[in-house]
Amino acid sequence: MKSNLIYNEELLAGKTALVTGGASGLGRSIAVGLSQVGANVIIVSRQEEVLAKAAKEISDETDREVTYDVVDIRDIESVAQLSQRHENVDILVNNAGGQFPQKARDFTPNGWRSVIDLNLTGTWNMTQAFGNKMLEGVGGSICQIIATVGRGIPGIAHSASARAGVLELSRTLAFEWGPKVRVNCVAPGQFRTEAFDSTYEDGVGDGFVEQPLPNIGDVRDIANGVIFLVSPGARFITGEVLYVDGGLILQGPMSALPADGYPERE
Repeated sequence: MKSNLIYNEELLAGKTALVTGGASGLGRSIAVGLSQVGANVIIVSRQEEVLAKAAKEISDETDREVTYDVVDIRDIESVAQLSQRHENVDILVNNAGGQFPQKARDFTPNGWRSVIDLNLTGTWNMTQAFGNKMLEGVGGSICQIIATVGRGIPGIAHSASARAGVLELSRTLAFEWGPKVRVNCVAPGQFRTEAFDSTYEDGVGDGFVEQPLPNIGDVRDIANGVIFLVSPGARFITGEVLYVDGGLILQGPMSALPADGYPERE
Protein backbone atom coordinates (compact mmCIF):
# COMPACT_ATOMS: atom_id res chain seq x y z
CA MET A 1 0.00 0.00 0.00
CA LYS A 2 1.40 3.40 -0.97
CA SER A 3 2.07 5.65 2.03
CA ASN A 4 -0.06 8.78 2.34
CA LEU A 5 2.74 10.39 4.35
CA ILE A 6 5.64 12.41 2.98
CA TYR A 7 8.47 9.96 3.61
CA ASN A 8 10.09 7.09 1.74
CA GLU A 9 8.30 3.81 2.43
CA GLU A 10 11.54 2.14 3.54
CA LEU A 11 12.81 5.00 5.71
CA LEU A 12 12.68 2.92 8.92
CA ALA A 13 12.99 -0.55 7.39
CA GLY A 14 14.50 -3.01 9.82
CA LYS A 15 13.69 -0.89 12.87
CA THR A 16 11.35 -1.99 15.64
CA ALA A 17 9.10 0.72 17.05
CA LEU A 18 6.95 0.40 20.17
CA VAL A 19 4.07 2.86 20.63
CA THR A 20 2.22 3.19 23.92
CA GLY A 21 -1.46 4.01 23.60
CA GLY A 22 -1.17 2.95 19.99
CA ALA A 23 -4.66 1.57 19.53
CA SER A 24 -6.52 4.85 19.17
CA GLY A 25 -6.27 8.59 18.61
CA LEU A 26 -2.86 10.14 18.10
CA GLY A 27 -1.12 6.89 19.02
CA ARG A 28 -2.92 4.95 16.32
CA SER A 29 -1.97 7.55 13.72
CA ILE A 30 1.66 7.37 14.85
CA ALA A 31 1.59 3.58 14.61
CA VAL A 32 0.11 3.76 11.11
CA GLY A 33 2.75 6.25 10.01
CA LEU A 34 5.67 4.26 11.41
CA SER A 35 4.36 1.10 9.76
CA GLN A 36 3.93 2.89 6.44
CA VAL A 37 7.61 3.86 6.43
CA GLY A 38 8.84 0.34 7.08
CA ALA A 39 9.13 -0.04 10.85
CA ASN A 40 8.08 -3.21 12.64
CA VAL A 41 5.44 -1.71 14.92
CA ILE A 42 4.25 -2.96 18.30
CA ILE A 43 1.31 -1.17 19.89
CA VAL A 44 0.73 -1.50 23.63
CA SER A 45 -1.90 -0.52 26.17
CA ARG A 46 -4.00 -2.12 28.91
CA GLN A 47 -6.91 -3.33 26.76
CA GLU A 48 -6.11 -6.50 24.83
CA GLU A 49 -9.37 -6.63 22.87
CA VAL A 50 -8.96 -3.06 21.66
CA LEU A 51 -5.31 -3.69 20.81
CA ALA A 52 -6.07 -6.82 18.80
CA LYS A 53 -8.69 -5.03 16.73
CA ALA A 54 -6.45 -2.01 16.11
CA ALA A 55 -3.41 -4.14 15.20
CA LYS A 56 -5.42 -5.99 12.56
CA GLU A 57 -6.88 -2.77 11.15
CA ILE A 58 -3.48 -1.07 10.96
CA SER A 59 -1.94 -4.18 9.38
CA ASP A 60 -4.68 -4.21 6.75
CA GLU A 61 -4.26 -0.49 6.12
CA THR A 62 -0.49 -0.55 5.71
CA ASP A 63 0.05 -4.03 4.25
CA ARG A 64 2.61 -4.64 7.01
CA GLU A 65 2.16 -6.77 10.10
CA VAL A 66 1.57 -4.78 13.29
CA THR A 67 1.69 -6.68 16.58
CA TYR A 68 0.48 -5.82 20.06
CA ASP A 69 1.16 -6.48 23.71
CA VAL A 70 -0.53 -5.62 27.00
CA VAL A 71 1.03 -3.38 29.64
CA ASP A 72 0.06 -1.03 32.43
CA ILE A 73 2.72 1.67 32.19
CA ARG A 74 2.00 2.76 35.77
CA ASP A 75 3.02 -0.68 37.05
CA ILE A 76 6.80 -1.05 37.13
CA GLU A 77 6.63 -4.86 37.14
CA SER A 78 4.29 -4.88 34.13
CA VAL A 79 6.72 -2.60 32.28
CA ALA A 80 9.70 -4.76 33.26
CA GLN A 81 8.00 -7.86 31.88
CA LEU A 82 7.15 -6.01 28.66
CA SER A 83 10.78 -4.97 28.19
CA GLN A 84 11.88 -8.58 28.69
CA ARG A 85 9.48 -9.74 25.97
CA HIS A 86 10.75 -7.10 23.54
CA GLU A 87 14.52 -6.94 23.85
CA ASN A 88 15.41 -5.13 20.64
CA VAL A 89 13.28 -2.00 20.41
CA ASP A 90 14.97 0.72 18.36
CA ILE A 91 12.26 3.37 18.68
CA LEU A 92 10.06 4.08 21.69
CA VAL A 93 7.12 6.46 21.36
CA ASN A 94 5.58 7.32 24.72
CA ASN A 95 2.14 8.45 23.67
CA ALA A 96 -0.10 6.97 26.39
CA GLY A 97 -1.60 9.51 28.73
CA GLY A 98 -4.78 11.22 29.74
CA GLN A 99 -6.44 13.71 32.02
CA PHE A 100 -9.77 15.16 33.03
CA PRO A 101 -10.63 18.88 32.93
CA GLN A 102 -11.16 20.45 36.34
CA LYS A 103 -10.22 23.61 38.20
CA ALA A 104 -7.05 23.08 40.21
CA ARG A 105 -8.75 24.17 43.44
CA ASP A 106 -11.13 21.20 43.08
CA PHE A 107 -8.50 18.47 42.57
CA THR A 108 -8.64 15.60 45.02
CA PRO A 109 -5.39 13.93 46.09
CA ASN A 110 -6.40 10.81 44.16
CA GLY A 111 -7.32 12.81 41.06
CA TRP A 112 -3.97 14.62 41.08
CA ARG A 113 -2.04 11.42 41.69
CA SER A 114 -3.82 9.46 38.95
CA VAL A 115 -2.84 11.99 36.26
CA ILE A 116 0.75 12.33 37.50
CA ASP A 117 1.13 8.54 37.74
CA LEU A 118 -0.05 8.03 34.17
CA ASN A 119 1.53 10.95 32.35
CA LEU A 120 4.80 11.42 34.22
CA THR A 121 5.60 8.27 36.18
CA GLY A 122 4.25 5.92 33.51
CA THR A 123 6.32 7.69 30.86
CA TRP A 124 9.39 7.42 33.08
CA ASN A 125 8.80 3.71 33.69
CA MET A 126 8.78 3.02 29.96
CA THR A 127 11.65 5.40 29.23
CA GLN A 128 13.92 3.87 31.86
CA ALA A 129 13.14 0.25 30.98
CA PHE A 130 13.61 0.60 27.23
CA GLY A 131 16.24 3.32 27.44
CA ASN A 132 18.45 1.00 29.48
CA LYS A 133 18.04 -1.69 26.82
CA MET A 134 19.10 0.82 24.16
CA LEU A 135 22.10 1.92 26.21
CA GLU A 136 23.18 -1.69 26.67
CA GLY A 137 22.68 -2.41 22.96
CA VAL A 138 23.12 -0.42 19.76
CA GLY A 139 21.27 2.70 20.88
CA GLY A 140 17.96 4.10 19.71
CA SER A 141 15.53 6.98 19.71
CA ILE A 142 12.80 7.95 22.18
CA CYS A 143 9.98 10.34 21.34
CA GLN A 144 7.68 11.65 24.07
CA ILE A 145 4.23 13.00 23.21
CA ILE A 146 3.60 15.90 25.59
CA ALA A 147 1.50 19.08 25.20
CA THR A 148 1.98 22.77 24.43
CA VAL A 149 3.50 23.42 27.84
CA GLY A 150 5.27 26.61 28.82
CA ARG A 151 2.35 29.03 28.85
CA GLY A 152 -0.11 27.43 31.26
CA ILE A 153 -3.08 25.20 30.45
CA PRO A 154 -5.95 26.27 32.72
CA GLY A 155 -8.30 23.41 33.49
CA ILE A 156 -5.68 20.67 33.42
CA ALA A 157 -2.99 21.89 35.81
CA HIS A 158 -2.23 18.29 36.79
CA SER A 159 -1.53 17.23 33.21
CA ALA A 160 0.36 20.44 32.39
CA SER A 161 2.63 19.75 35.37
CA ALA A 162 3.22 16.16 34.29
CA ARG A 163 3.92 17.05 30.65
CA ALA A 164 6.33 19.81 31.64
CA GLY A 165 8.06 17.24 33.83
CA VAL A 166 8.41 14.89 30.87
CA LEU A 167 9.92 17.70 28.81
CA GLU A 168 12.60 18.46 31.41
CA LEU A 169 13.18 14.74 31.97
CA SER A 170 13.76 14.31 28.24
CA ARG A 171 16.19 17.21 28.03
CA THR A 172 18.14 15.78 30.95
CA LEU A 173 18.23 12.28 29.49
CA ALA A 174 19.32 13.65 26.11
CA PHE A 175 22.49 14.80 27.85
CA GLU A 176 22.96 11.74 30.08
CA TRP A 177 22.20 9.17 27.38
CA GLY A 178 23.84 10.75 24.36
CA PRO A 179 25.25 9.83 21.98
CA LYS A 180 23.69 6.33 22.01
CA VAL A 181 20.09 7.39 22.66
CA ARG A 182 18.36 10.47 21.30
CA VAL A 183 15.41 11.78 23.32
CA ASN A 184 12.97 14.33 21.87
CA CYS A 185 9.40 15.49 22.39
CA VAL A 186 6.44 16.31 20.16
CA ALA A 187 3.93 18.79 21.56
CA PRO A 188 0.52 18.54 19.86
CA GLY A 189 -1.90 21.41 19.74
CA GLN A 190 -5.59 20.92 19.07
CA PHE A 191 -6.44 17.61 17.40
CA ARG A 192 -9.95 16.25 17.10
CA THR A 193 -9.97 12.67 18.33
CA GLU A 194 -12.55 10.45 20.01
CA ALA A 195 -10.73 10.99 23.30
CA PHE A 196 -10.96 14.77 22.92
CA ASP A 197 -14.66 14.67 22.13
CA SER A 198 -15.41 12.40 25.07
CA THR A 199 -13.32 14.41 27.55
CA TYR A 200 -14.02 18.07 26.90
CA GLU A 201 -17.21 20.11 26.82
CA ASP A 202 -18.57 21.84 23.72
CA GLY A 203 -16.84 25.15 23.14
CA VAL A 204 -13.42 24.09 24.36
CA GLY A 205 -10.92 24.94 21.65
CA ASP A 206 -13.07 27.51 19.86
CA GLY A 207 -10.27 30.03 20.35
CA PHE A 208 -7.94 27.99 18.19
CA VAL A 209 -9.30 29.80 15.13
CA GLU A 210 -7.20 32.76 16.30
CA GLN A 211 -3.87 30.93 16.10
CA PRO A 212 -1.55 31.61 13.12
CA LEU A 213 -2.71 28.45 11.30
CA PRO A 214 -6.45 28.60 12.05
CA ASN A 215 -7.38 24.97 11.86
CA ILE A 216 -7.71 21.90 14.02
CA GLY A 217 -4.79 19.63 13.19
CA ASP A 218 -4.90 16.36 11.31
CA VAL A 219 -3.54 13.46 13.38
CA ARG A 220 -1.19 12.64 10.49
CA ASP A 221 0.62 15.90 11.27
CA ILE A 222 1.73 14.37 14.57
CA ALA A 223 2.79 11.15 12.86
CA ASN A 224 4.92 13.13 10.41
CA GLY A 225 6.65 14.95 13.25
CA VAL A 226 7.38 11.74 15.15
CA ILE A 227 8.70 9.98 12.06
CA PHE A 228 11.11 12.82 11.38
CA LEU A 229 12.46 12.91 14.94
CA VAL A 230 13.10 9.15 15.13
CA SER A 231 14.57 8.95 11.61
CA PRO A 232 18.17 9.32 10.42
CA GLY A 233 17.16 12.77 9.17
CA ALA A 234 17.16 13.95 12.79
CA ARG A 235 20.40 12.22 13.77
CA PHE A 236 21.87 15.51 15.09
CA ILE A 237 18.74 16.50 17.05
CA THR A 238 18.22 15.58 20.70
CA GLY A 239 16.71 17.23 23.76
CA GLU A 240 14.31 19.22 21.59
CA VAL A 241 10.56 19.74 21.49
CA LEU A 242 8.71 20.00 18.19
CA TYR A 243 5.49 21.98 18.53
CA VAL A 244 2.91 20.66 16.07
CA ASP A 245 0.22 23.12 17.05
CA GLY A 246 -0.51 25.59 14.28
CA GLY A 247 1.33 28.28 16.24
CA LEU A 248 -0.76 27.84 19.39
CA ILE A 249 2.34 28.19 21.56
CA LEU A 250 2.56 31.82 20.38
CA GLN A 251 -0.72 32.65 22.11
CA GLY A 252 -1.44 33.05 25.79
CA PRO A 253 -2.90 30.25 27.92
CA MET A 254 -5.63 28.18 26.26
CA SER A 255 -8.15 26.80 28.69
CA ALA A 256 -9.30 23.19 28.79
CA LEU A 257 -12.59 24.43 30.24
CA PRO A 258 -15.27 26.45 28.39
CA ALA A 259 -14.95 30.22 28.34
CA ASP A 260 -17.60 30.55 31.06
CA GLY A 261 -15.86 28.03 33.31
CA TYR A 262 -14.23 30.66 35.52
CA PRO A 263 -17.00 32.89 36.92
CA GLU A 264 -14.67 34.01 39.71
CA ARG A 265 -12.62 35.91 37.10
CA GLU A 266 -15.59 37.96 35.90
